[in-house]
Amino acid sequence: MALQVAVSPFGSSRAGVLQLARRAAEVGLDGLVLGDGFVSTPSFPIWSGGVDCFVELAWLAGQVQMPTYGIHAIVLPARDPRIAAKQACSLSAVTGGRFHLAVSAGYWAEDAHLFGYDFAERGERLDEGIRALVAAWNGEDFEGRFWSWKSELRISPCHGVAPPALWLSGAEATMLRALRYGLPWQPTRMSPAEVAPLAREYTARGGVGLKIRTRMSVSEPPPNSDAVAFTTFTTLVGPAEYLAEQLEAYATLGATYVSVVPGYDEQSCAETIETLGLAVGLLARV
Repeated sequence: MALQVAVSPFGSSRAGVLQLARRAAEVGLDGLVLGDGFVSTPSFPIWSGGVDCFVELAWLAGQVQMPTYGIHAIVLPARDPRIAAKQACSLSAVTGGRFHLAVSAGYWAEDAHLFGYDFAERGERLDEGIRALVAAWNGEDFEGRFWSWKSELRISPCHGVAPPALWLSGAEATMLRALRYGLPWQPTRMSPAEVAPLAREYTARGGVGLKIRTRMSVSEPPPNSDAVAFTTFTTLVGPAEYLAEQLEAYATLGATYVSVVPGYDEQSCAETIETLGLAVGLLARV
């Protein structure tokens, strides 16, 4: 089964992001993926994810041609599903159907505080948000605890384009939701060995599609660096041969798409993108 490999072009400037995205296309990678979040944190500088993900991805899609584009993953509990539906279908339209959307409960409690809901309720809000998002795409009425509406007309452009593929992103609780809703599941922040037991359970219970969100780098950050996210996420560090082995291990578990957060700053991101291009070439020879 063919494995698609995408990257997040996490640069420190507008020009840097664009250069990284173009290089990802040149080395033969399969997609550009952005994350989501609302508040400023040390691991979330402006041009490394802080710009609105829908706006930035639309800009990148107009500059860099790729087989796929994605957001992994929007904080659905913090978003009005009607607005998310319009944004997602708009990206599907401008990318010619090459956009997919992963949704999550959210990682930062600060997002919940900003939007005035209890962080402990994020799972309930995600459950309702999934149903509400699909209803908004379909032009249906919706009645829920957190969102309700009457839909007299379809949300544009949802009436004119197919909605994007919808994935659920998160850990074990999200895997169970994915099984319940019959949607692809995207575990995050786990090495192949760490995700293997859950991936096998997901497949055994009839899961319809395994996707992966991971962090990879060709080098460790220097001591006392500002690479906060690097130290809080499991990161696979090594040369092309090692990264190819990790990608193959994900594929062996049934993954068909791996999106990579590469490196810990702009230089290591660029180096890791180059190395991933080599790793994908090695995989093609297997």
